[in-house]
Amino acid sequence: MIEISEYKFENREALFGDLHAEIVKRLSLAIENNGVASMLLSGGTTPGPLYRALSETDIDWDKAWFSATDERWVEPDHKDSNEKLIRDNLLKNHAAKAHYIGLKSNHQTPQLGQSDTEEKFSKLPVPFDIVLLGMGEDGHVASLFPNSTDTTVALDESNGQFCHTIHRDGNDVDRMTVTLKGLKTSKKIILLFNGNTKLQVYNKAKLQKTDDLPVSHLLHQNDVSVSLYWAE
Repeated sequence: MIEISEYKFENREALFGDLHAEIVKRLSLAIENNGVASMLLSGGTTPGPLYRALSETDIDWDKAWFSATDERWVEPDHKDSNEKLIRDNLLKNHAAKAHYIGLKSNHQTPQLGQSDTEEKFSKLPVPFDIVLLGMGEDGHVASLFPNSTDTTVALDESNGQFCHTIHRDGNDVDRMTVTLKGLKTSKKIILLFNGNTKLQVYNKAKLQKTDDLPVSHLLHQNDVSVSLYWAE
């Protein structure tokens, strides 16, 4: 099983300082060695300060490519869109020159747009230099939620697709998520979350691989190293 590095901080400011330096180092090294860098970005409110700090960092952003780890099937300017979050916080200032490939297509549903999204996503340079993921209190990462048939398909090691649709019940909209294969097509996976409740979920997921805690699939594999960045 891969090695898991754990970095725990007393506050978010210290966490974001160290994580910012790590991401800048990895992106800069990739650009220097390969002429290009790529990264998948988490949505949600947690990484906002990190993205804003990165946007003000001076690297060769015109050689950096980004996409999201998942996306609600809403327009890119919708308040719930991860693309909007990323554009508003990261793809500005120095980082305005970076390239972004969105997961949302013009189709009415993600099921109809699957092939178009897969084609767009495949244009990203691989392997990704970094995949940044949050984690929910139910153990989900990206839009790989527990107790979902779509998640089971997306977690299947034999699934060769980079992206898969996720149907959501109730008032939640359907989504497009990067599959386990897509997340593992990377040099480094970084898990970023805060709080003791989520830390307990993470520790439970380290004990065994189970679809009940999708994050466990990243913690029980042999292909890519994982680092935890956590603060109280």
